[in-house]
Amino acid sequence: MTDSAEPPNFHSPANIFLQKEVYRLGSQPGLRSLPPSPERDFITLTWGPVIYRTTYAPESQRLILLYLRGLSETIRKSLPRILEGSSEQLARLEQCYSSKVFSSQETLHGVDEGFVRNAFHDWKVALSVPAIELPVRLRMCMLIDDAVLAAMTGIVDEAAREVEDADLSRCPIKVIEENFPDVNHPESVSAAEDEPYSGSTMVVLGTKRPRLAQSPQPSTQPAPASAPDDESTEVKLALLLSVFPNVTQEALLDTLVSCSGSVEEASSVLSTPQQRETASTESTATTTPKRRATSSAIQTSLLPHIICSPKPNTSHPLPKNLQQQQQQQQQQQLLTRKGRTLHLYTPRDIAHHTPCTIIHNFLPPHTASTLLQELLSESLHFSRHKFQLFERTVQSPHSASVYVSTPEEYHQQTSEYTYGGTYRSNVRQITPHMCDVSGKVQYAVNEEIRRRIRDVYPRGEKLRYQSPRMWKPNVAFVNCYDGPAESVGFHSDELTYLGPRAVIGSLSLGVEREFRVRRVVADDDEEKEEEEDDDNDTVAQKQKQTARADAQGQISIHLPHNSLLVMHAEMQEEWKHAITPARTVNPHPVSGNRRINITYRWYRDSLHPWYTPKCRCGTHAILRCAQRKRETRGRYMWMCYAGYAPGGKGCSFFQWAEFDDDGEPLWANKPTEEQAPTLANFVASQLSDD
Repeated sequence: MTDSAEPPNFHSPANIFLQKEVYRLGSQPGLRSLPPSPERDFITLTWGPVIYRTTYAPESQRLILLYLRGLSETIRKSLPRILEGSSEQLARLEQCYSSKVFSSQETLHGVDEGFVRNAFHDWKVALSVPAIELPVRLRMCMLIDDAVLAAMTGIVDEAAREVEDADLSRCPIKVIEENFPDVNHPESVSAAEDEPYSGSTMVVLGTKRPRLAQSPQPSTQPAPASAPDDESTEVKLALLLSVFPNVTQEALLDTLVSCSGSVEEASSVLSTPQQRETASTESTATTTPKRRATSSAIQTSLLPHIICSPKPNTSHPLPKNLQQQQQQQQQQQLLTRKGRTLHLYTPRDIAHHTPCTIIHNFLPPHTASTLLQELLSESLHFSRHKFQLFERTVQSPHSASVYVSTPEEYHQQTSEYTYGGTYRSNVRQITPHMCDVSGKVQYAVNEEIRRRIRDVYPRGEKLRYQSPRMWKPNVAFVNCYDGPAESVGFHSDELTYLGPRAVIGSLSLGVEREFRVRRVVADDDEEKEEEEDDDNDTVAQKQKQTARADAQGQISIHLPHNSLLVMHAEMQEEWKHAITPARTVNPHPVSGNRRINITYRWYRDSLHPWYTPKCRCGTHAILRCAQRKRETRGRYMWMCYAGYAPGGKGCSFFQWAEFDDDGEPLWANKPTEEQAPTLANFVASQLSDD
């Protein structure tokens, strides 16, 4: 006797979905006869959506990837709630999920919903999909445009302000029906309706919403799904816009504000024909026609969300209670948190929260590509710097080379200038394209220095020890990071020849990587604060410890291709920076997984190796800045570094370094009165060659 009992969970929603949306298509003769291709596998083996991308702003590539991850995660989390079934069935659903993204800047940039609908139809026609009942995912597609990414950016900004993970399930997306209007059911759309359905709508990834079918009577128009009061304004507007597509966003926003942010009340008001007509008329009369948004969907600034106190006038000391209030306000403005990384993208946020400024799309695209190709060829001859650490010889996790202007300077770099306690062997002469762009770098960096002094530094004056002279690069360190695993740990750049308050211009080419910075906090700050605390309040001590730990939180600056990062005068003394390893990277069309980084530096003539002190080992001492001890923080010192050279043994040489207010050394015993040779400025050497 045959056991006709059905397997457990055979009629579960998850299994029914698998049978109808996945297994059924794979058994269709017409689909099985399609030639092997990724498109056939996508149709017959998966159940994910088809997505069209119509925005190609500079930051959209990164945002698209973030959006798709949020979409996948939202779907994964919703499966047990929407499609109940066994653990095996749910696991199978997760394994079968896959989305197909159409991305072509040439054909899809800035197109409207009608164009996407036709493209979606033509794609299916080209596949020769047989005349069968198509699953839902092949009857409609999704659209990611500027408005969708802008709404997502608002959600990410809100999460960054609250220092928490962004809930991307609140992101909206546009859904477009391909068979619209339905040729078999022309009565499905009535031209007499006040709000005719256009065949596309806006939905929210993680919010359950009713299908936006049109009602014959405007007064019974369905209200948008209930939005919690803590939802962002962008999400509420997306819900209203999906129901009232003919009302402009300005009118919807005015109505939403008048209803105290309640989507239900706003929907009720707009459902009245007279009120809706008035809103549409007023918005048309008070606003000018707008072009389709083609601006960059870059993360908006964090600054509007921060209440900033006016800059103090440091020329007069503040009373102690006012100083405490000011410190509390500064701590409230601090966005970093212990154990978390704050990601910054916009130039405004980077300049406000870090000692850096960034210029995106710095060079003309062709110039940047030509320079990248030139340095990729050069990088084949780079080497990895070796040094000694805890009596073991280790090497840098990336390759590099030093570039100077002339062959004479090459000899100086290999026999007089030291780096990390040793002479550099991999020194090369500056390439033609590096020389060509050096003038642009010099001008841009000096402009950023001028703005930094004017807008950020106290009283609009340069920092103490910062040079008032024009920044003129004469040495360049070129680094190559071949793949996501290559990196460099947190460090401050060596100041031996740069001098105090050095400025460095860093040009990034190729694959995008994260540049992380963190503030250096003195080790004994906490002990000092405890001594000054007369009440010895345990709660206050814990708050200070937490604030101190938060101050050292990491900040991530994303460095895309063709971006210039300026590390300003406070960077090396008060912060540390790193290129951290990455799990994956988005390959660059020219460099693949490689990143080329040019750090332009200005070696001061007054710090030539002829003048700098030597330790008892007979090697050149290096210049460092004290960072950890509160009583010596900010002072400079000459130290022996011979122990870091492979096989070397150092000595205990130590000498405080003295500088005038412009950062020029004050030598107690100058080793020589001879005039040392100087390094040629890259721009000057270019002019002399011409």
